[in-house]
Amino acid sequence: MKSYFLFLNIIFIFLNSLYAQAQVSGNDGNHYNDFVGVYQTPLDSSVNFTILQQDNHLMMDISGQGKIELSPVSKNTFRAKGIKNKTLIKFIKNPLGNIYKLTWNQNAKLEWNKIDASGGDSVVFQNEGPLSEYTGAYQQDGNPSPYWKCRISLKNNQLTGQTVEGAIQPLMELSKNKFIFKQGDLSFVYEFFRSENGGIQKLVTNRTGPIDIIKIPADTSERAILNHVSNRQNGFTRADSLRGMLTTLRTCYDVLFYDLNVSVDPASKSIQGNTIIRFKAIQPFDKIQVDLFANMKIEKILFHNQQLSYTREFNAVFIQFPTTINKESEGEISIFYAGKPQVPDPSALRGGFFWLWDRNGKFWIESVCQGAGASLWWPCKDHLSDEPDSMKISVTVPNGLMDISNGRLQNKTDLPDNRTRFDWYVSYPINNYNVVLNIGDYAHFTDLYIRHQDTLTLNYYCMRYNTDIAKQIFAHAKPMLANYEKDFGDYPFLRDGFTLMESIYPMEHQGAVSIGAFNSPFNSDQYDTTELVRLMWHESAHEWWGNSVTCKDMADLWIHEAFATYAEVLNYEAFYGKTAGLKYLKSQVPGNKESIIGVYDVNDFELGDVYSKGVWMLHTLRNIIDNDTAWFGMLRGIQEHFKYQTVTTYDIVKFINSSTQKDYTYFFDQYLKHTAIPELQLIFKKEGALLNVQYRWKTDTENFNMPVKATTSKNNFEFIYPTNDWKNIQLQNMDSKDFKIDRDGFYIGIKTE
Repeated sequence: MKSYFLFLNIIFIFLNSLYAQAQVSGNDGNHYNDFVGVYQTPLDSSVNFTILQQDNHLMMDISGQGKIELSPVSKNTFRAKGIKNKTLIKFIKNPLGNIYKLTWNQNAKLEWNKIDASGGDSVVFQNEGPLSEYTGAYQQDGNPSPYWKCRISLKNNQLTGQTVEGAIQPLMELSKNKFIFKQGDLSFVYEFFRSENGGIQKLVTNRTGPIDIIKIPADTSERAILNHVSNRQNGFTRADSLRGMLTTLRTCYDVLFYDLNVSVDPASKSIQGNTIIRFKAIQPFDKIQVDLFANMKIEKILFHNQQLSYTREFNAVFIQFPTTINKESEGEISIFYAGKPQVPDPSALRGGFFWLWDRNGKFWIESVCQGAGASLWWPCKDHLSDEPDSMKISVTVPNGLMDISNGRLQNKTDLPDNRTRFDWYVSYPINNYNVVLNIGDYAHFTDLYIRHQDTLTLNYYCMRYNTDIAKQIFAHAKPMLANYEKDFGDYPFLRDGFTLMESIYPMEHQGAVSIGAFNSPFNSDQYDTTELVRLMWHESAHEWWGNSVTCKDMADLWIHEAFATYAEVLNYEAFYGKTAGLKYLKSQVPGNKESIIGVYDVNDFELGDVYSKGVWMLHTLRNIIDNDTAWFGMLRGIQEHFKYQTVTTYDIVKFINSSTQKDYTYFFDQYLKHTAIPELQLIFKKEGALLNVQYRWKTDTENFNMPVKATTSKNNFEFIYPTNDWKNIQLQNMDSKDFKIDRDGFYIGIKTE
């Protein structure tokens, strides 16, 4: 994944600006404790509203959207800052005096222009009759963003309205061309207007009354932990250990194969399906752990057609077998489940399902789960260390839509009830977070990449209205692949082919690389081809670094992201010259606030400096080795030696030490395990024509002896060999201003005394 943020809007709240930056001061925040908690609206239970205190201010953090500051109006009433239409938040107490809900009070009137008759919804024309003329997709007037749309559908003679991030609202007829959704004191009025020829042309929605947002009862153990944002600042919990640790309930079995079959209902933003897990017993067991998020309901678990008992703790599922499974034996279980996957929050690195519509008003959906876990949407052994040898992925969607998942498409089957199933097969090991579904109205075109004696199938997918721009962007794929194969070795997933696609969010999904949306979210006619090509470079590099060679624990995520970012530098060098490569490298500015390596056994998904500091570290090592033949031979060696395996930092460092016949453990310890970079301390003393230079390293790691290039004569860089002890060099006919360190080649700090 490349650092990338897609800011979505909760449409049913009708915001033009969700984010509020202004601060209020002078408030006593002590009484805010009563308001703090997690809330949900009956309109859409997949979205959480978290009320929290921040610097004595009350904030509303909307899952996947960001924070809104609440400015006090009275004791229990607040105004939401930064929102176009006046919005009041009122906290309501029950008879016992406890806060049990809040109300969102905001009247909003919007106009929508009809843009498509069907909107890609298979149920729209299921019934004939006068109501059918209202169905279709509508774009908000004056807002070109593809995320501001409204859909009118018809099923079983029931007209419904839905905005992109809103729930389905059943509509009752008030009068001709006028309908209403009513829930308590909340009303949505939908009024349709016709063009001169009599067809429906425009929709006006008018919302009045409060939205009830119910407080979820606090549970001091599980509920609190589930809504805890785990990181090195906030600490980790029992839930994090269950997610990230390899206990005996996980190490006792090895996953051989997953057969995932899931049906997607875009209208209700829900899924249902089953996963068959084929396993081999590494040790005898009668109980194992699999993983599925707590908000997803398990219907049953079968083993030899016998229903198994299970218990759940947070997102872990503990399955009890009726007898002991013997070592080396193989078996399979089937887990049937259903639910609404959580919505993503890219700013908090929270994965989930994006449920959007494209520019033509047709459903556009993507699963993104790196860090959060594949178990947010399907049952699995959700740990990076255990990859299946192969996998089948079957996704059922409404007619008129396509699913793109990993591997090769084997079958496309028309099903009853206006649905289509797409069957994909992955013939290589795959890590869980790479398993993906992309659903939309895609255009598809192909090409062939011929090298050696092999032919690699190239599959390209984009929104139908973006075919021309897709051909421009994907034209860069073959040169990119050629450069990566030169630097890293052959493309690792030849049998499954190579797929590039336009997507909602860019991710390195194995064999189905997603490079993000082509259109600007706020101007559908704008494209940034340079950025899209860069994203393609980065996400495609993960086919080698992350997909073929995968870290065993998220704490070692630098193995994915540092090398993928370095691949971008290599492409700039190859296609535009070393100056361009160095320019891009200098745009990567580390924060040096946390170590690159994270905390093990808790699924510490923290991006931090894994991109920027990681790429500078690799660039520095390349310049220390100072031999590109050896350097690229080592990179290809890593790929060949660890192909289709999961690895640790120790494995990579050990291989590099063996390949170079030098011990670089000290180097990786400093750059990976500590926040500070090596500091080169210098003392100058001029003695006639001689410049006396004292130098040493100040580091957290002992016996740090990294060589670095310096000007031992004017404008001539040569290696010097500092250690943690002072060394001395005398230079002829030089002043201190003539003594320079190669800062372009080595990521270090310098302190001159």
